[in-house]
Amino acid sequence: MCPVGVRTSHSTHSLETGVAKLWLLLVGVNQYEDEQIPCLHYSALDCQGLGDALNAATQAFPQKEVMIYHDFASQQPKLENVLTSLRQIAAATKPIDTVLFYFSGHGMLDPLSQQVVLCLQDTQKEKLIDTGLKLQEVLQLLENCSAQQQLLILDACHSGGMTLLGARGQTDPQLNPTPELVEVLRQRAAQRKGFYALLSCDRGQQSWEFPQLGHGVFTYYLIRGLKGEAADSQGVIEADGLYRYVYHQTLTYIDKANQQLRVINQLKKGRGDNSIHSEYPSQTPKRIVEGVGEVVLGLKSKKIESSQNPRQALVVEGLPQSKTSLALSKILSTAGSFAVNYWAVSGKNSQSDVRKAIQKCLLSQSFTESTNIPDAAATVLLYLRGKIQETEQGEAVLILSDDIVIQRSWLRKQLRRCRSQQIIVLDCPLEPGVDTASVRDWLEELQLGLDIGQCLITAAVPSHDSERFATTLLETLNQGIQPTGLTAAAWITQLQVQLAKTDINLYFWLSGSQGIIEVLPGKTLFSNDSSNEQPEDPNNPTVDDLSSEVGIDYTHLRDLLQAQRWLEADRETTTLMLQVAGREQQRYLDLDSLKNFYCKDLYTIDQLWVSYSHGRFGFSVQHRIWQSMKSKSATDPVLALMIGSAKVAATETCIDFANRVGWRLKDSWVDYDNLIWQGETPIGHLPYVGFLEQAWRVKVLGVWEWHSAIATAAWWELCVTLFSRLETCQIVNPVADDLNST
Repeated sequence: MCPVGVRTSHSTHSLETGVAKLWLLLVGVNQYEDEQIPCLHYSALDCQGLGDALNAATQAFPQKEVMIYHDFASQQPKLENVLTSLRQIAAATKPIDTVLFYFSGHGMLDPLSQQVVLCLQDTQKEKLIDTGLKLQEVLQLLENCSAQQQLLILDACHSGGMTLLGARGQTDPQLNPTPELVEVLRQRAAQRKGFYALLSCDRGQQSWEFPQLGHGVFTYYLIRGLKGEAADSQGVIEADGLYRYVYHQTLTYIDKANQQLRVINQLKKGRGDNSIHSEYPSQTPKRIVEGVGEVVLGLKSKKIESSQNPRQALVVEGLPQSKTSLALSKILSTAGSFAVNYWAVSGKNSQSDVRKAIQKCLLSQSFTESTNIPDAAATVLLYLRGKIQETEQGEAVLILSDDIVIQRSWLRKQLRRCRSQQIIVLDCPLEPGVDTASVRDWLEELQLGLDIGQCLITAAVPSHDSERFATTLLETLNQGIQPTGLTAAAWITQLQVQLAKTDINLYFWLSGSQGIIEVLPGKTLFSNDSSNEQPEDPNNPTVDDLSSEVGIDYTHLRDLLQAQRWLEADRETTTLMLQVAGREQQRYLDLDSLKNFYCKDLYTIDQLWVSYSHGRFGFSVQHRIWQSMKSKSATDPVLALMIGSAKVAATETCIDFANRVGWRLKDSWVDYDNLIWQGETPIGHLPYVGFLEQAWRVKVLGVWEWHSAIATAAWWELCVTLFSRLETCQIVNPVADDLNST
């Protein structure tokens, strides 16, 4: 079914005023008393971290009760403790309350009864039914519970561990009850509205623990989402928005891990090493819910946890004639979220000054200390541009100026002392008489080992084309400005493609089992406003709800948006809107067709645009912009006397809206072909309303002619009718949202 947008204000108000109570029961198991059940590394930390995140998110809810059981808690995750809490919740809840049950640990399938059992600390594998927490028993206790909002989160199909140097895990089929678990929860959801289940993985998959995250990947993103990244524009964290956030981030993380692994494998093959690592299997979080309902989990905290920036960059320009390095600094600061220090070496700088700057970047305590920010992977980027030489004593040095020299041995020592992930770029045009072997030697000597998170990039650049490498670095960074970000592995791959047809030899090294190295971090642009559905298909990790009330096929539109072919997608949208309304011959929609436009089709078109643009485009995005300015009154009293203040206000609002979304530029309307189809675009720029009859909009000597103002007001009435239809169909919240656009 097509999910309908719901307002969260009522449930949030009930929780904030204490009318409703939030019950939280969290369980995480690392160590099992039965040696036949493999121990886990991060389930207890998952439980502990999720508890902290939920406490922070629910600070504004006076009525809540938290029951938490894990290896490090005062109450251990034993069967009797958990059952006692479940029975207590079942007996004490009221219909308006919300219950959340979370479990991280092993789930097993009893071979005789085929029941799914959650393994607690004292569970015995040979006596699963008697000593484990049966899923059916949990569901029955929740069935006896009066609370109409119930959320079950299960991270229960653990693999036993994964590192960034290859997958490993349990193969015991008894430890992967996902198909049975999914079926049981589907049956439960069909019986009760308000029941919501989130699973860490889909059928035939396992839930992975990544040491570099310090958590299972599923719960890691649950924690980040609850800390505010999954909040909607009003700061509300709701189960549907949390699911969409966790879904996208989990798939993205594993995809980035595979990017890094492919480059590492490429390096191994180049060295004749045949011990190639397998790529990581998919883990697709799954949602099971029936009907329409909301489960509010908290509010985004306004507390800033740390002012320290865990990403530092130093750009050292030793060739004064180059300006590209300054442009690199700017993109690293804006898109890379680095705190950038730029040095153009001159006579004013001493060798000790430059060395201190390098040491400060690599060794600053603000990056080696632990941080409470879960996504704060400490990363340093060092870009050095100079000349490679060898002294008479045979020592390799980098010449930044006549009196500033960096010895390779000294730089290697500083890199070894650095505890952060490293991205080191050496841009060293070759001097006459210096061969490419010297460049390779620098790359080899600066490598720190397989387990250290390190990316080294350099190139043998001919002196006659000394700017080519720096320019290519800049071009590939600009191309990498995408919502998903740019990993070091993806950057290397792009550089290989760009330099393949040149006479520049690229050399690189990538290593590290402790995390993905991000050059440009991905952005988290998620909002619950339009209740966008995320897919269940791991092969199509965006939106696959293509519902239509009149049999329209939205596959082509989805494919165009997925490929970011915005112009073709916009034209396809116009075609589809006319088809849905049955007005292909008229070639535009009128007021009646807009007022009666099929809700399911309007939702499908909108959520495709919103999802594939990562929240920048879509009718619901335009609706929020309109909401922020629709109360405007007329400012031209003379024209108001001629045609009425309402029409003048509509005309002026239309102009303001068009300026805001980029349909007007310098007091003129932009022709359709000149709209922005690539690069940076204003929020709400697309889709353009080409399915509405265009009005004649002119100014004479800077003054609106009355007939032009009337035509513009009539055209704007069509736009407003479309926005109002979004509200009628409950695709958006009719209450004005705060919109912070850039």
